[in-house]
Amino acid sequence: MTRLSFSAREKYEQCGYKYYLHYVMRYRSSLLSSALAFGNALDLALNELLIGKDNFHDVFDSEWRKYKDVTIEYYKSDLDSSLLNTSERELPIAEQNFLSLRYKGHKLLDAYHKEIFPKIKKVISIQEEVTIKGYDEDGNETDDSIYGKLDLIAMIEAADGTVHHALLDNKTTSEPYAKNAVQTKDQLALYASGFPDIKSFGYLTLNKKNFKTQIIIDHINQERREEVLMKFIDTLHKIKDNVFEKNTSSCFSFGRRCEFYSHCHRGYFDKHIYKQED
Repeated sequence: MTRLSFSAREKYEQCGYKYYLHYVMRYRSSLLSSALAFGNALDLALNELLIGKDNFHDVFDSEWRKYKDVTIEYYKSDLDSSLLNTSERELPIAEQNFLSLRYKGHKLLDAYHKEIFPKIKKVISIQEEVTIKGYDEDGNETDDSIYGKLDLIAMIEAADGTVHHALLDNKTTSEPYAKNAVQTKDQLALYASGFPDIKSFGYLTLNKKNFKTQIIIDHINQERREEVLMKFIDTLHKIKDNVFEKNTSSCFSFGRRCEFYSHCHRGYFDKHIYKQED
């Protein structure tokens, strides 16, 4: 049985061998990405906001504090010194990064609450799981599947005042999304395959640099849905055929070195790499 999520396929496309080490051999890094930790805390807080609770700052802080004593790999863009007071700017750089992201989290939540939440007229579901089953050439269901978790299905008001029954994805970003992002990015097109009755899809973006928001609503036609679904089916076939090619051009993707760099280039794992037990 092979189960493939959107993030797993992204990892495979980035580097097949990285996928193999992570998902097949189950190697992990004890260093936690700030993007992952921050995203987890923000998601939990947004879920509280979306169900109408006003304690979303507290929820974010409670989750974010769990990472205070964890070794986190921060990005250069995580630190915004303008958010810190004079005494906080004297702290060790890791603590500055930690506080900077806490303040960013609050500002992003406030922006979402002020600018996006009022446009959401009705929340239908949050964190709903979607599973797309595989079929063989004879049309029989297989054990293979593509799966994901949806941020939000809701009735939402678009810029022109029309209200849409839409499948929506919350995104933090450092750059504005293009107006045609729903059409060009694969994630929503994949999820659309699991919800044929939903006609509208959208990205709700939160910019970590300037704290601006976007609501981008669009349609995804059947041809685009099938195109993206076939990409995932092709990846499933490659994984089942044990095709895990190295992509050395991705060793420094997303502003940091791959956690398996030493293994691929020097033949050993760094000390922070361990094998996860079943």
